[in-house]
Amino acid sequence: MTIESSFAIDSQFLADQKKVIRERIIPWEGLSRANIISEDEANYIKILEKQSTENKNSTIANQVKLYASTLLNLLNKLDNNPRDDVLKSLLCLVNDLLIDLPEFGDELIKLTDVDAALPFEPFVKYLGHTDSVIKTLSLYNLTVLLVKASATKAIDDEIVSKAFREHTVLIHGNDVNYKFITIQLLQYLLIIKPFKLVYLKTDFAKNFKSLASIIDYSVANENLINSSNLQLIYNTLLNIWILSFNPKINKLIYQQNPQLIGDLLTLSKDSIKIKIIRISVSILKNFVSIVDSSSDKFKIIKVILHNDGLSLITNLKSRKISSNGSDEELTGDLNYLFDELNDIVKNKLTSFDEYLTELETPNLLSWSSPTHKSSEFWLENSNQFKENNFKLVKKIFEVLGTNSDNTNLQKVILLSDLQYLIGNLGQDLVDFINGNKDYKLLIMNLLDTNNDNELKYQSLKTIQLLVGHTY
Repeated sequence: MTIESSFAIDSQFLADQKKVIRERIIPWEGLSRANIISEDEANYIKILEKQSTENKNSTIANQVKLYASTLLNLLNKLDNNPRDDVLKSLLCLVNDLLIDLPEFGDELIKLTDVDAALPFEPFVKYLGHTDSVIKTLSLYNLTVLLVKASATKAIDDEIVSKAFREHTVLIHGNDVNYKFITIQLLQYLLIIKPFKLVYLKTDFAKNFKSLASIIDYSVANENLINSSNLQLIYNTLLNIWILSFNPKINKLIYQQNPQLIGDLLTLSKDSIKIKIIRISVSILKNFVSIVDSSSDKFKIIKVILHNDGLSLITNLKSRKISSNGSDEELTGDLNYLFDELNDIVKNKLTSFDEYLTELETPNLLSWSSPTHKSSEFWLENSNQFKENNFKLVKKIFEVLGTNSDNTNLQKVILLSDLQYLIGNLGQDLVDFINGNKDYKLLIMNLLDTNNDNELKYQSLKTIQLLVGHTY
């Protein structure tokens, strides 16, 4: 199989759209009479209209240089033409040729030697089009050309960035058909190492959030994990897996999307598809093994453990699919994760590490962790909160200052933690809090402006402790 043949993606929706476009009659002669295109250009396209796909490809292959320049010229000339059907026809034809006729794409790439903006700019300019089909075909064609050109040419990062931004726009959209198309196309760009680095620099948080949100939504709606949504989930995971071979990207992923760890564990546990289990486990393995430092590795392992990862990995190891060695890759990844997690549990993890994991990843804060209600824990560890000029206390107030209704439970827990700390550290902590007027004002605001009764109650208790020690 040639590389080019792999550019055909799985989308019945797009196939149907292209079929409708091919069947539409385009008045090429009328466009010529209106001086929108030349008579020769109209004739070159009309010759193709009545030919079979095989004959059409043969005609173009025999004059590939002519048709490559003609089609790009036509795309440039249609800037101000109000007829979207003409533009769709050209974009569809180019798309068919890029998929079925490799030499056509090769000829387009040669135009880079004439103008660095070619052959990309004629497609880049339509990425912002209001018609989703035009936008998608433009992105499809641009993606194929970028991948083909990357083998021999240096490509302007800004062109690649524009492609990534448009991928994100379509993934964020509400139409699952365009999500499915775009998720598949994104893979082709991300497997190119220089492009992956551009992705890292191109508003990575927003771009990756579009991927993580698909997984978040699917896991939150349990019926989607094993439904018609399966292929979308798998292709999204495949993109994340491709990204997970870069340590800097891995660090950003679990810092900015810590919930993804829990999502991957849920997919590993609940999915009925072995390919989804395999790739979810492989991503987790990459998160642990492909890191810049032992500190980063320890942090990600703590998050996995906090999500009950060790018992889940142990359970997966015992399943027939991995225990009998029938899937060597999955078995190897599970064994690696089990050994790494088990080593941390036995030799390094403390209850204080567990607390730090929650503080570093606030959405993990939960009453289910015994640290928050253990007088013994606070008696043993309170002094560590004084270190580095109350660095951890500052972190507590940073989380308390987050403006989101979804964080109310986190704030209730942290106010309770502060009460333990005030009780154990006494005047030292009170003086530190009172020395920063923003901290005390923050607690007062939680009391005065919030409709959550439990949050109000915990705010009041904290203020009473501060006042009691002050006077």
